[in-house]
Amino acid sequence: MSNVLVLGVGPLPIDPTERLHAPGIRVWHLASVIHRHGHGVVLGTIDFGDFRDNPDATTRLKQESVADRFSVCRLQYHSQRTPEAIATLHERCRFDCIISTTDIMNDVAARVPARLPLWLDYLGDPLCERQLQAATFDNDASLLDLWRVMLEALLHGDRFSVASTPQKYTLIGQLGLAGRLNQFTSGAELVSVIPNSARRIYNQPGVQRRVVKGFLIPADSFMLLWSGGYNTWTDPETLFRGLEIAMRQDPSIYFVSVGGEIPGHDNVTFKRFRDLCEGSELRSHFVFIGWVPPSEMPNYYMQADAAINIDLPCYEAEIGTRTRLVDWVQYDIPVITTPLCEPAKLLAEKGLIEAFDPASPTSLADALLRLRGNLEQARIRARQAHAFLDELFDEERNFTPLLRWVEEPSFAPDRLVADSRVPGATSAVVFPDCEVARQNVVLFAKFGRAGANRGRSYTKGSLWQRIRRRILGQG
Repeated sequence: MSNVLVLGVGPLPIDPTERLHAPGIRVWHLASVIHRHGHGVVLGTIDFGDFRDNPDATTRLKQESVADRFSVCRLQYHSQRTPEAIATLHERCRFDCIISTTDIMNDVAARVPARLPLWLDYLGDPLCERQLQAATFDNDASLLDLWRVMLEALLHGDRFSVASTPQKYTLIGQLGLAGRLNQFTSGAELVSVIPNSARRIYNQPGVQRRVVKGFLIPADSFMLLWSGGYNTWTDPETLFRGLEIAMRQDPSIYFVSVGGEIPGHDNVTFKRFRDLCEGSELRSHFVFIGWVPPSEMPNYYMQADAAINIDLPCYEAEIGTRTRLVDWVQYDIPVITTPLCEPAKLLAEKGLIEAFDPASPTSLADALLRLRGNLEQARIRARQAHAFLDELFDEERNFTPLLRWVEEPSFAPDRLVADSRVPGATSAVVFPDCEVARQNVVLFAKFGRAGANRGRSYTKGSLWQRIRRRILGQG
């Protein structure tokens, strides 16, 4: 059995928190499955939003025991000290491999000064996510930093996993641009799909009841639930306009929001939506509960008549996934959504959810009213959707590539060749043996180390601005 270091971004489902985000659920799911199959696991996490150099970061880490051969280390992010801290932890624990999640921790894993096989997981495409963030804040200055972070990981990873089939091909293209599709990796399976299929909320042991119908909304109302954050891919205008149209035609519809803004990531989208709701004549039909502990979420799921998700028409929605959809389906809640991400598209093709067109308030309203008028049939379809996702997200099948690799961790073929040409190499700085990859190393060095400029302000004469002007044909 292997001794595995798993890296990611918390909070974790076991932590006392009101904001449990997809990265924390994902890394906990991966670590738990690996441990359940008999491997030792040390799970190292940084906090969500802790993405700048922390002057208090230390290289001395404490382990909190979770179970036999399963412990958690709490890290404070620092672009240099965090990789060094992990190397120190490795000296104590002697890991056989590293499995990392998220762009920032994959960058950290790639720069750990130790020779360890790396499996890097991306829950959604970071470049598409950053594109939306740039649009939300009308500022794309952080794109160059993300390019640095991504390239470091693409050059150092040995195996990769993603959350959807579209994302698999997106990552293959990125690996090709980095030089990883070369003579040595021809025929090798570099990227596996591990759907985002954790049932953490469904398995919550306790429920603290808070009655919604009859207290916050009329007892005979139709409760449409939103749960989770309002992220950059949410379309607040279409969501509001569509709901308002439906509510005017059927006053029994009430929108109940459990969640809100995402501190450290997106504090704009939720405000845009809530401002629209509070300025409406139907403001009493919009109820904002805010964030609640994960243990309380089943209380709202069991009271909901339906749940709604909405995505902007964008690459991120097509390539990424939605954790909340899995939660809702596990509770047999009828779902209304834009059918853009892979799970939503599959469910829509089977006729198991109520789908509506992106950026169309009338399509949203029609879908909601259609479901409202056929609620019993919608509940039958919800149970069928539950059975369909249970089969689609079969854990033993989807985790097979990862578990086989953990049994015998190995370097990618091009990394093995490169390593063999550097006698006595003991660190992770050996790059793939490929001319394209070597040229990327040169380019990477020209632009500077990953994380070195994170959070800086780009001036008119900066390198990134000069690149932008050239792309725009301005010199």
